[in-house]
Amino acid sequence: MRAWICEKWGGPRDLVLGDLPKPACPPGSILVRAEAWGVNFADLVLIAGQYQARPAFPFSPGMEVAGIVEEVGTDVRHAAPGDRVAAYVEYGGYAEFVAVPAANAALLPASVPWPDAAAFPVSYGTAALALERGQVSPGETVLVGGAGGAVGSALTELSHRIGAHVIACAGSPEKAAIARDRGADHVVSSRSADLLRTVRDLAPKGIDVAFDPVGGAFFQVAFRALRYAGRLVTLGFASGALPTCPVNHVLVRHIAVLGSSFGLTCHENPGRIAALWPPLVDQFAAGRIRPPVAGVSGFDSLPEALRRLADREVGGKLVLSA
Repeated sequence: MRAWICEKWGGPRDLVLGDLPKPACPPGSILVRAEAWGVNFADLVLIAGQYQARPAFPFSPGMEVAGIVEEVGTDVRHAAPGDRVAAYVEYGGYAEFVAVPAANAALLPASVPWPDAAAFPVSYGTAALALERGQVSPGETVLVGGAGGAVGSALTELSHRIGAHVIACAGSPEKAAIARDRGADHVVSSRSADLLRTVRDLAPKGIDVAFDPVGGAFFQVAFRALRYAGRLVTLGFASGALPTCPVNHVLVRHIAVLGSSFGLTCHENPGRIAALWPPLVDQFAAGRIRPPVAGVSGFDSLPEALRRLADREVGGKLVLSA
């Protein structure tokens, strides 16, 4: 089968378009014939050898796929050949056929276009799990970093639907427009000379819950902006900078710093992941949530799509189509 192959640690231009054996369908898994693929920042971290998973060479990267179930393994009850699904895999996704743990796959109706389907599982699964970790309630004030990106826009959208008051931080006018379209009550520039003051002016009593997929300087702003008993949920480090946390402030301000790892939860608690999909798919199919697809290109264009992602040119999600 055709697949994008990583033969050494490096960047997008080091990937090779070639052939790999069609994967088997082990127990508890489904085999998906791919129709579209979501492009994620984590792909860049993986192929650079900086991700928590370090597969043996050669391997195919890719974490997000949408397509048709070709085969189901033993012990799979909720999917059947011919079903349409969108799914997360740790790697192996940029291929014509992808073996997926069944719990990682969301069943989708035929009304959902393939590009939207491919942009759905990682962003909304990550966001839904993070909102659960942060225990967001209606009326609370939420701060979202990277709100014009795929995960940030999903966090903004789902927080808005819960009934939270959302302050979204975005790095460009285009990304600000995405956040605003997803229901942000206020959109501020993450490049502001004094972002902390801007956030405090909008939330003088402090932030109830902050979501940080960015790391670096934004973590420090979010941490300092929290109110008494506020919660900061960290989801990633897209800035490339790992922040530090003054633990004495955690104590004296009675705040919580929480990690939310969608990928690890897929491994450690697949039942929790499986339970996320039905309510998300109901909203998705009804048009109440929608991934911001920034562009669709052919499967052969993966290196350029990853370059655009690395250069921060993209708001929303880039998708490859078969």
